[in-house]
Amino acid sequence: MAEETKMDNDLARSQIFGKKVFFINPAYSIRQDVIPRLQDMEYEVYTIDSYKDAKNVLRLHESSVCFINVDAQLSIDAWFNFIKSFEKEITLRSVFVGIISERIRREDRSLFLSEANIPGGIITVDESTEAITKEIERLLIECNAKGMRQYVRAKITNERDAQMFWTSDDKLFQMKLLDISSVGMCVKVPAQMMNLAQKNTVLRDLTLRIGPKQYVVDTIVFAIKPDADGINWILLLHPNTPAQVKTAIRIYVSETIQKQMMVSINNKAEDTTDYNGIPYYKLVAGRKKTN
Repeated sequence: MAEETKMDNDLARSQIFGKKVFFINPAYSIRQDVIPRLQDMEYEVYTIDSYKDAKNVLRLHESSVCFINVDAQLSIDAWFNFIKSFEKEITLRSVFVGIISERIRREDRSLFLSEANIPGGIITVDESTEAITKEIERLLIECNAKGMRQYVRAKITNERDAQMFWTSDDKLFQMKLLDISSVGMCVKVPAQMMNLAQKNTVLRDLTLRIGPKQYVVDTIVFAIKPDADGINWILLLHPNTPAQVKTAIRIYVSETIQKQMMVSINNKAEDTTDYNGIPYYKLVAGRKKTN
């Protein structure tokens, strides 16, 4: 019963917040062209460079989406064994898996599609970047990867490279950034600022520092929310915000959540399983040959 309740809670959460999208060992073209396009569409995308880290990450994110490049790091039969091993764990079974390959053989393609749980199918890299992106986007829509949330947000309470300043009546105020997306941010308001704005107030010429860059932006106070430590403002970027600023924020968000994701598994031991030594591929391939 407790397990069913947890699954119901996870489903409800994914319907609201969407699902994390992982690319394991992505090829250069996917990393450079496809992933940035998906991030521009506000999908929450991460890369996992080594299969040795993959399960540690995916265990933390039930019902996520995962695209695996099977052309490198492991042999094709080891990749088959790796994917089949997901069936042994409840959390990993919930992952929506797809395969990306440039050179998978026809017989292996047939084997993966018939014998492994890959609802995302096999995407071939010999298609154009646009075609690959559209196919992945179709799959992400199919599994409701966005949910009700429209914009990816980074929680940055503990990030030192993000700051916001505002000058009013010749006084410089610093607001603590709590989270940020390409459409706005939540800030902790110092006590001396609490009465300087109301809902729908336009704040002009705020200085936003993210990473090594600095931007001057206008915002609108969308909501004022009290909490245990004082007041938070929900700020929306003004419609006059240049597109390049929104792009820079989106890139910062993607880089920040990627860094945070890797930090989350820093103390976990790498996967040392010998996937060549697992017999799934040989058993299935042998059975196919005798039929």
